[in-house]
Amino acid sequence: MTDTNILALPLASMDIETGTDEDWLDSMVWLINSSDPVNGPQLDLRGMTFSMQVRRQPPEHEVLINASTTYGGLLFGAPPDYGYLVILIPRSVMQEVPAGTYVGDIVAQDKDYTRVCVQFNLTVVLGVTRGNIPAAAWEGSTP
Repeated sequence: MTDTNILALPLASMDIETGTDEDWLDSMVWLINSSDPVNGPQLDLRGMTFSMQVRRQPPEHEVLINASTTYGGLLFGAPPDYGYLVILIPRSVMQEVPAGTYVGDIVAQDKDYTRVCVQFNLTVVLGVTRGNIPAAAWEGSTP
């Protein structure tokens, strides 16, 4: 593994939509001089840590979603996909987030620098299917 220069991370902007009744699962990939995520060379993200927070608006003190590669919720791609950063917020957390619009960012940090690498608008929609459906509810019915 070679050290990745954190200054090589461009700032990405995204609009994301997820629901209160599902895991929030998204991924992004940083490539080196390519736009081909299948065959393009990936920027090796190992050696950096990433942190993410979601708030109603930037000045708000309340953090609705807090994640990091250190404590969970953000993951690196499986080998050899070290250029991927995966957002994985479980349904149990998303059920606690009220439907609405939010803002967030992802901050990268290495031994020398801290840099915002992703800014996003997040829309959380109220899920229709909530709770667990017992298996007995399906007996005798046609799915």
